[in-house]
Parts: sequence; C-alpha cells; structure tokens
Amino acid sequence: MSGTATDDTELALRARAGCAASFAALAARHQVAIVHYAAWLLGRGGRSRCDADDLAQQTFLRAFAEIGGYHAGGPFAAWLFAIARRTCLNHLRGERRRAARQAAVWRSEVDPAPRPDEAAASAEDRRRIWELARRTLPEPQFTALWLQYVEGLPVAGIATVLERSPAAVKLLLLRGRRRLAPVVADLAREACALPGGGGTTHGI
Repeated sequence: MSGTATDDTELALRARAGCAASFAALAARHQVAIVHYAAWLLGRGGRSRCDADDLAQQTFLRAFAEIGGYHAGGPFAAWLFAIARRTCLNHLRGERRRAARQAAVWRSEVDPAPRPDEAAASAEDRRRIWELARRTLPEPQFTALWLQYVEGLPVAGIATVLERSPAAVKLLLLRGRRRLAPVVADLAREACALPGGGGTTHGI
C-alpha cells in the first residue's frame, strides 16, 4: 500500500472528525488491495471481478459509517481489512444460505416417482398404463397426467383446463405419478423378465 501508517492515521483521524475528503483519500489508497483481498477470499475462479468490486465498495461504506470506532493506536489498514473480512464472510454465508434454500426447493420439486409411461417399452405397455391410470386414478389426476404427457400442455394450461391453481395441478401430477409408480415398476420387471428384455424406456 502507498503511504505510511502515520499518513493513514492522520487521514483517518480527520475523517473521524468529519472530513469526507480525507476518507476519500484513504479509500483511493486502499482500493486495489481491498479488491484483491476480496477476490482471493471469494475464490478467483468461481466469481467475477464485479463481486470483489462490490464487496470492496461495501467495505468502504461500512468503514465510513464506523469510522468513529477507529482508534489511532492501531494501523488503519488492519482496521479496514477486519471490516473487509467480515463483509466478505457475511457475503459467503449469505451465498451458502441461498444455495441451501435453493437446494431445498429443488429437492422438494424433484419427484422420485417415474412418469406414467417411463418404463413402457412398447405401445402396448403404454396403452396398459393409461388404461390402468383411467381406471384407478381420480379423474382430475388422470386428466392432469394425460394433458401433460400425451398432449404436452404446460402446468399453466392444465390449470386452465381443470380450473385449478398451478400449485394444485403440480400436486395432482405428483400424486398421480406416485400412485402409478407400482404399476410402472411391475411392467418394468415384466419386461426385464422376458427373453431379450431389459430394453430402453420410451416416452409417448
């Protein structure tokens, strides 16, 4: 860093007394070092330079707001880097929380049950699945599954047909697939047991 510790201390004391120009001079002096530190702490490969620049800016905003807590007995650079470290770690913790929330959302949306026709190796198997679906599923579940897999309608379109909310349609699809899962599994086992079985699955 350019400048001596005494220079930093003088500028920091002036900034603490209300001199914005002195703080601007400190920010200009330490800008590059704080950006480099933030980039290193974030991980150079995984994040953009913009992230480091943003965190450096947040560091200086916090430092300006907290300049009254700076004491002349310690190096200003150390005080500033302590703020930079807290700012970066808070950012990383926030990223981990956001990632965990997103992972939970993804897990909640992943349906372990296969789609109704997933294990059907032939048109006959698919016909059997849909016939069983028609006989065993409540009509809204059957219609939702049919519209999605046969007609290719999106959830919003199915919601319009059934006069239900998209969330309700997703629940219908989930329950329908799960209810048909044993049937699909049985057909898959039958196909594998046949001579030459174990073929690939096909969609409709």
